[in-house]
Amino acid sequence: ITGKERHKPYRIPLRTPMYRETSSVCLITKGNENTSVEALKELNVPQIKDVITVLQLKTEYKSYEIRRQLIAQHDLFLTDDRVVGSLPEILGVKFFKAKKTPAPVNLLAGDVEKEIKKALSCTYYRQGKGTCNAVKVGMTTMAAPELADNIECAMNAIAKCISKGWDNIQSVGIKTGKSLTLPIYNSLPNPPTIIGDTGVKTETISASSKDGAAEKTEKPKKSKKSPMSRPSNIAEKTQPKKRAAAGAS
Repeated sequence: ITGKERHKPYRIPLRTPMYRETSSVCLITKGNENTSVEALKELNVPQIKDVITVLQLKTEYKSYEIRRQLIAQHDLFLTDDRVVGSLPEILGVKFFKAKKTPAPVNLLAGDVEKEIKKALSCTYYRQGKGTCNAVKVGMTTMAAPELADNIECAMNAIAKCISKGWDNIQSVGIKTGKSLTLPIYNSLPNPPTIIGDTGVKTETISASSKDGAAEKTEKPKKSKKSPMSRPSNIAEKTQPKKRAAAGAS
């Protein structure tokens, strides 16, 4: 999958919601007024276990250990869509490595409770810079037919968010957080489209011409003999001269 990086994720509806009433969800709000925070806590959404503000993230949850505990405490994080662009710098890398990047919700909607419940019934596709992306579609506690329905529903929706749709998806696999990937779909990439011009001629090298060129071999070069590789008869001819010279002295 290729495309530009996008901070705001796509909302993908699921046939069977992953987050039940026993799930723990943390809501991050922009407003610092106590009245707005209390109003969000009183909503009839049992999954919302905690509501914190952006200011609290910067002050009370500034240390690494407290932020790590916050990540482990909740299954999902929702945030006011007005601050979703500034959260990556505030939250740090730990949230992204844990795959718990907050999902945006519209807290200015007419029916905030309905908006949050709709967000909890969906999953989120975040398009990164790479060619591989992971999307949560279910829990291990769910039945196999429910997981299969969620996979089918999610993939059809994700394909609409990707440029060229299914033609730009080469493989799909399912995995848990600690398992290997089980491939369930594979597709070869489309061949490149050849755009030709009627006024331009193209030439190709045939296999026979390649073979003929390969048959041509260079003639071996003659190696120069070094003075040390002279025949032994030359040394025999020079030997008497040396003896005669010695006798003359």
